[in-house]
Amino acid sequence: MIIPSNIDFSEYINMIGEQESQELKFAGEFVDSTIDRLVNGREITGRCLPWTKTHDHIRLRPAELSIWAGINGHRKSMILGQVMLWLAKECRVCIASLEMEPESTLSRMAMQAATCKPTEQFARQILEFLDQRVVIYDQLDTVEAERILGMVNYAASELKCEHIVIDSLTKCGLGTDDYTAQKQFVDRLAWVAKRLKVHIHLVCHMRKGMDESRKPGKFDVRGASEITDLADNVFVTWKDKKRDEARQRVALGTATADDQDMLKEDKPDQILTVAKQRHGEYEGSFGFWFHGKSLQFTPNSDNRPLPYVMFGNV
Repeated sequence: MIIPSNIDFSEYINMIGEQESQELKFAGEFVDSTIDRLVNGREITGRCLPWTKTHDHIRLRPAELSIWAGINGHRKSMILGQVMLWLAKECRVCIASLEMEPESTLSRMAMQAATCKPTEQFARQILEFLDQRVVIYDQLDTVEAERILGMVNYAASELKCEHIVIDSLTKCGLGTDDYTAQKQFVDRLAWVAKRLKVHIHLVCHMRKGMDESRKPGKFDVRGASEITDLADNVFVTWKDKKRDEARQRVALGTATADDQDMLKEDKPDQILTVAKQRHGEYEGSFGFWFHGKSLQFTPNSDNRPLPYVMFGNV
């Protein structure tokens, strides 16, 4: 399913309203729910990531804003694409990939679902399954922030998307040094997520550091400091570039003995760090192994891609 770029989103922008329009409620309306939480604790709720080992630690809840950040080339869009592919089995998702053509986005997802480069027949089967589950915003390059807000509202209110990806902040028509505009835009995204009860995923870049061997954190996200302050969750992706380069040399037949030894080590290729989780207990890191033939991130060192079972309705 494609959201055309020529839809007039202005009426959907106006529907968003101002932050001051949020409902005010007396404390008494929350008595039962508060007592229940005090007595029974907070239940882990929300959609799961694809990997079982994360299920008790990370959930993607309605009405939240998540930041997905990483150094250029550290696969933040790829890992988020795998997350969206798995979510699409349970709900409708929208992807506004302003840096990648729709065909590239869907090709990558088809490979992740097939666990390899699929045949034409199997690719059609996967894409037919995803048709009413994945909505693509057919727009490349920079889009004004107001249009992005209108698109989010349209995708949530008209198309009933539960998860909406904006990839990336740098393509939302905001000056790289205009921290006030960045703060206001992220503030409105956070409010829209709460108002429409959707989960918004915003991809952000990192400030350039001395090198790529140091794992970045939430304080390295490029732009206004309020970007991570306003978000409910902050995920930071980092790949071990030395292992990645060694694996490439192995594939090309130019590997050294050091490369072979490095790849024998039981070390992950990719680290996903939960740098912030406002409504969850966990902050920490998970290691993953990159399966190049499927573009999947696998949870164990045996590096077997996860099977993708197509079922159900949205």
